[in-house]
Amino acid sequence: MKLFSLLLTGTALFGFTSCGTAAANSMFSNEVSAVSLSETNRAVASAAENADLSSPYSYTLQDIRNLQDFLLTKPAVDDLTGKPYDMNSDGNWNAVDLTLMKRELLPVNDSDTLVIYFSRTGNTEKIAQYLIGLTDADSYVIEAAVPYTDADIKYQDDNCRANKEQNDKTVRPEIANPIASIDSYDTIFLGYPIWWGQEPRIIDTFLESYDFSDKTVIPFCTSGSSGIGTSEKNIKELVLIGNQLAGRRFPASATKDDVKAWYDTLPLNNEKSDNKLKISVNGTELTATLADSTAAKELAEKLKAEPVTVTLNEYGGFEKVGKLPWSLTKTDESIVTEAGDIMLYQGNQMTIFYNSNSWSYTKLGHIDNITGEELAKLFGEGNITVTLSY
Repeated sequence: MKLFSLLLTGTALFGFTSCGTAAANSMFSNEVSAVSLSETNRAVASAAENADLSSPYSYTLQDIRNLQDFLLTKPAVDDLTGKPYDMNSDGNWNAVDLTLMKRELLPVNDSDTLVIYFSRTGNTEKIAQYLIGLTDADSYVIEAAVPYTDADIKYQDDNCRANKEQNDKTVRPEIANPIASIDSYDTIFLGYPIWWGQEPRIIDTFLESYDFSDKTVIPFCTSGSSGIGTSEKNIKELVLIGNQLAGRRFPASATKDDVKAWYDTLPLNNEKSDNKLKISVNGTELTATLADSTAAKELAEKLKAEPVTVTLNEYGGFEKVGKLPWSLTKTDESIVTEAGDIMLYQGNQMTIFYNSNSWSYTKLGHIDNITGEELAKLFGEGNITVTLSY
């Protein structure tokens, strides 16, 4: 288990000893074990000591910045008169107070995993909450300093805010209340909606604000149809990342089971990393994440023995369907499918969807990182032959 970094990135570490009056004029050095108040700033601390603190004070990130700048003898942004920064009541503002303030403001976290997300309409937030529940991770919500309105994301309007931002890769929207540090986390899930085929520019703002060189970063996104591939490429090229894993695109209708099925395939746990169905079609190798269903488990066991080749017939302009060599256990339910879904129909037929349909199916899995348009192009018209392996 890890703790939030007690000092902001780049801040020096100081020894924590109480400061007496004899050390009142000490300045920073590598050998100084305490930070004392200068004569110039002593009046500010005195005013703070005599301030009326009968009302509880709610510390903010700005207070941390204020005290840190004060200790580094930087010019004050705010008026520090009356600020209750003497956290241990020893008559001095020093590194001990800075640490105590951060402990009060930034709670101890028990996880080395952080789920970070930006969500304008709530679709990405839903997926993020599923992930948080599955992983018991900490979370941080990216919010724009100037919130996005409905008009701002009206894609039909060429002059809307999001259109202008997405057309200019240099735009970096300001983030409200940035997270102080990500240093204590090893694994970061990064979630966002797809805007005009890419990640929103505010995601770029976030990425450029922190050091990811020793982090495992796992993107996830929501969209109506666009895939995650372009945004993954953009992220990889934008900043240095220790290990960027393949992400997943989810529709608005995705369930917690869908998210869990994806999470269980991630190489964060070696025992789960091989849970992939392999599909060979027209010379292209696809992978699919198996669903958490009895039929999917049975399918995997069958394919462990040997691969099978299945002829899939075109049906309805939205799916390819064909008969399996054996029957699997049905647990049918009414499902609105999406492109990439693999379903069991009538117990012995497999259907791969490249468009949507609503019927009673048993879910077998979902093809990774491909859009409906890409699947339709790959499948072509008429019947196809696919080879399944595990």
